[in-house]
Amino acid sequence: NTRSKTTPILIALIAISSGVIVALSVLLTRPNRSENQAEMIVTIPPSSYPSISPSSRPTTAIPNWDLNFLDIASNFTAGSTNEITFMYEIGAGRKYKFGLFAQGCTDNVTGLNHAITTVSTPTDNYVTENLHVLLDIKNMASIRTSNIWNEIAATMEMCITLQLISGTTGMVVRKDNRNIALELVNVGVFGGPQA
Repeated sequence: NTRSKTTPILIALIAISSGVIVALSVLLTRPNRSENQAEMIVTIPPSSYPSISPSSRPTTAIPNWDLNFLDIASNFTAGSTNEITFMYEIGAGRKYKFGLFAQGCTDNVTGLNHAITTVSTPTDNYVTENLHVLLDIKNMASIRTSNIWNEIAATMEMCITLQLISGTTGMVVRKDNRNIALELVNVGVFGGPQA
């Protein structure tokens, strides 16, 4: 078992307000990652927001880099189009990268037949947007053969990561890594939860 190394990133944000220069430094760390880790990068164009005339969308000197994990929901009933939904609130129009890993956030998920999609909708204030990451498990039996299944506890144990990426530098500005353990109370004969 190897220990994850981290690489520090120093980001300096400068804002000029009423002739006063304010500097804010943020130190982030990110795990060194192998090139084969699964991730999804999505950029949401500003044009996806409705245009109101005159525009009531606020402008700020420092862009909104909000990244808040809100909730997790699951639906393993028969016919469900996605079994797990991860809910976030992020700054409007931000480029983001989502990753699904085994617990610890370093190893890829293996053995799980799944697909990941995202749905983003602006909030009423147009400063943030609600981001739903949908995990669709294509074959329930693959849960038991995956590296995120804990047979003893009957839990799916995974790590989810969401990063906000600068559109100009490509650097990670904000990130949220969290380990999730989801207990499945009815594991059926095919190796997965049954409705």
